[in-house]
Amino acid sequence: MVLTKHHQMRKKILFFFLFIFGFSQAQNDYLTYEDLSKKLKELASKNKSCSVKSIGKSSGGKDIWLLTLSSSEKAKPALLITAGIDGKHQAGTQIAAKLIEQLLDDANLSKLLEDKTLYFVPSVNPDAIAAYFTKLKFEESGNATKTDDDRDGKIGEDGFEDLNNDGYITQVRIEDVTGSYIESPDDARILIKADPSKNQVGKFSLISEGFDNDKDGKFNEDISEGVNIDKNFTFDHPVFEKGSGVYVASEPETRSLLDFLYLNQHIYGVLTFGMHNNLSEAPKFDSKSASSRIVKSWLENDVKAAEHVSKLYTEKAAIKDGPKLPMTKGNFAQTAYYHAGKFSFSTPGWWIDKVEEKKDSTEAKTEKPKKGEKSEVNPEIEFLKWAERNQLNNVFVNWTSIKHPDFPNQKAEVGGFVPYVMNNPPSKFLDESVAKHKLFLVELVNAMPKIETTVPVVEKLDSNLYRITIKVVNKGMLPTYAEIGDKIRFVSRMKTEIMLNNNQKMVSGRKYFLRNTLQPNESEEYSWLVSGSGTATITTGCATTGIKEIKVELK
Repeated sequence: MVLTKHHQMRKKILFFFLFIFGFSQAQNDYLTYEDLSKKLKELASKNKSCSVKSIGKSSGGKDIWLLTLSSSEKAKPALLITAGIDGKHQAGTQIAAKLIEQLLDDANLSKLLEDKTLYFVPSVNPDAIAAYFTKLKFEESGNATKTDDDRDGKIGEDGFEDLNNDGYITQVRIEDVTGSYIESPDDARILIKADPSKNQVGKFSLISEGFDNDKDGKFNEDISEGVNIDKNFTFDHPVFEKGSGVYVASEPETRSLLDFLYLNQHIYGVLTFGMHNNLSEAPKFDSKSASSRIVKSWLENDVKAAEHVSKLYTEKAAIKDGPKLPMTKGNFAQTAYYHAGKFSFSTPGWWIDKVEEKKDSTEAKTEKPKKGEKSEVNPEIEFLKWAERNQLNNVFVNWTSIKHPDFPNQKAEVGGFVPYVMNNPPSKFLDESVAKHKLFLVELVNAMPKIETTVPVVEKLDSNLYRITIKVVNKGMLPTYAEIGDKIRFVSRMKTEIMLNNNQKMVSGRKYFLRNTLQPNESEEYSWLVSGSGTATITTGCATTGIKEIKVELK
């Protein structure tokens, strides 16, 4: 049957709307800011161990919500879980919200919260949630702050244009003899850099979708994207880099989170759902960087602790095949460790599942990499394969010819990945990951330090003179706090103190002892000579372990 032009046009329009509808259904099952706010408040109203408050306002005036899971208002050793710092990673916010729900449904939560607290900030950058749901969709990391991205004294003079009117800002490829890109031999939709060592010659130039509005030879270099909060923190701040802010901690979101972290000394560690990963593979110890004036390596004992946590992640919680996502400058995860002295772990929380491809006889003959060479895996191609396996046909805009006024005599095509799809799958794909991360979080809480003491030994040396001896030991799987804390001198140190009554007097010994972090199974002995009778009280511990109190009778 021959289709008329009218029928062909109707078919194309129907296909376009099916594409749009499919994508909307896939991605718009995420929580809006209003949905998130409502959900958190509902959870707090229905659970006595749950409370919600705002710790600050975003640049756009939205509340930054803190949800607390605790059995009492008393300050107890805590973990801080953050998400939604970089606006491109909205999956983190969804994971955090689902994780809260799963924890509240767990019958063992009350036991977990007996001596621990869990803090959640599901969206550090709430302005970015609104950007995620805009009608014209493009990947946006920043908040609502108006920024001069190209630092020319003007704001937003060269933004995006939707050249094919599909509602997405993707890319434009231009056939260009000076271009440095070619089509991937594995998937022609994907462009890769030409490799001269393989006799590859570039065929395309690649730009973001839009015009050169200010005719300076650059495309979309000033879209006023806002400040990426995960580039605005204090450690190794990337000065003058796009999205990093006009100065360190310039944004209210940054300051609100740092204030909360610094003012709550009982926070033991931080878990961030974001664009970095130091859980699948623990940080490495670099003696030179660790001993330099500005420390840029995890300290040796902290690396040992991180290795243990990594095993909890990959073995106990069975979270496998995590991608290598190195830390970037000015991010929260690094600031929490190097400047606040907290154990700080980060994970994207979700990535595509790896499937071993079946090899037939023809594939077996395919040339293998030579010895010493690494076979490169293109994440974009792997993602397209994953989308195909899961019948997600709405993740890539096929290259379509357009007339581009900046390239009047060259072939230009619009296409590329739909914004956000590679880091933010439909909500249903997060469920398995949430369950595993809940298991990991429980394991991490249970591995936290536990201060125990021996029964005090009381020796009567004279009619009214006693020697009191006690040993303090860390029976947890992790240190009492990160070793870096002893370098920055901001954390609460281990303190063992004796308090005497009015009938008692110290003869020998110190009223209290301070010491650095106590490693797993490490112990310390303390002794005092006391004259007098009655009850003496010994307290030991620190903010990140809790305080243990022991009564001693002298008679």
